[in-house]
Amino acid sequence: MKTLKMVFTLEAGGNLTYSLNDPKEGLTQAEVKTVMQKMLDKGAVVSGEDVATAIKDAYIYDASRIELA
Repeated sequence: MKTLKMVFTLEAGGNLTYSLNDPKEGLTQAEVKTVMQKMLDKGAVVSGEDVATAIKDAYIYDASRIELA
């Protein structure tokens, strides 16, 4: 299963990661970071009372299950 990981830096230190399952095929780094910046601009990324201040990373994580013989 593929998962989009969006990692933000928090004001007090540390990171916050949002994960979205089954992202659209062909997403680009620019597209994802544009959306992440809009999230920051609206103050929509918070953890408790700690607000995200920057984009740290964005990537697709691809995990698969392999059955044992």
